[in-house]
Amino acid sequence: MKYTLILLAAGEGTRMGTDKNKIFIKFHGVPIIKSVVKFFLKDPDCKRILIVTKKSEQKRLQILLNDLDDYKVEFVIGGKERQNSVYNATQMLKDEKFVMIHDAARAFVTTEEIAKLKQALEDSKVALLGVPVKDTIKQVDTNENVVATIPRKNLYQAQTPQAFCANILKEVQNKAYQEGFVGTDDVSLVKKFLPNESIKMVMGSYENIKMTNPFDVEVGKEIFRRRFQDGHEK
Repeated sequence: MKYTLILLAAGEGTRMGTDKNKIFIKFHGVPIIKSVVKFFLKDPDCKRILIVTKKSEQKRLQILLNDLDDYKVEFVIGGKERQNSVYNATQMLKDEKFVMIHDAARAFVTTEEIAKLKQALEDSKVALLGVPVKDTIKQVDTNENVVATIPRKNLYQAQTPQAFCANILKEVQNKAYQEGFVGTDDVSLVKKFLPNESIKMVMGSYENIKMTNPFDVEVGKEIFRRRFQDGHEK
């Protein structure tokens, strides 16, 4: 199943406590963004990678990735919000049938998880990785008073990649753009504009974390240490 990857790399480092884009954080001397790009380039089904970046960082990324298969890699300038960035990337789609959207700050997705997403798209037009919520979830009011306990039995924490038939993604992105609607992620746009469309939740991994704050970086270092030894995956 051939697909195009939209790789979101235009984020800020606000919650990381720095003005540095978190995609440049290094594990074993290699920036996250480069590890992620190399991972997807190894997948023969990934025919094209659209890296969504800030204009001010495009040149830096081109230099960083210039030793990779650059014929597959293209750059798209991101928008103000994540959704705007995805919209900009969808305008670059051509005759693609399938698209995956991934956060560049998630460095630990596996080939097995990608394979499960592909399989899910054989029956559904939309699929995403996720893991069951482990903690008890409390709902609070504006004064931070607990007002309800949300049963967690059927709750999942959404991850990326999220996978789509390309025509579905373009349709909901265009509708959201026209109506000025902002969703929490791209799957939420499908629920908003195509409520009858089935969406498959695919079991991910608790190790598929997103680098958001300094604690995540420390966890990421440990995941990397356990998965890799002397530069080779265990």
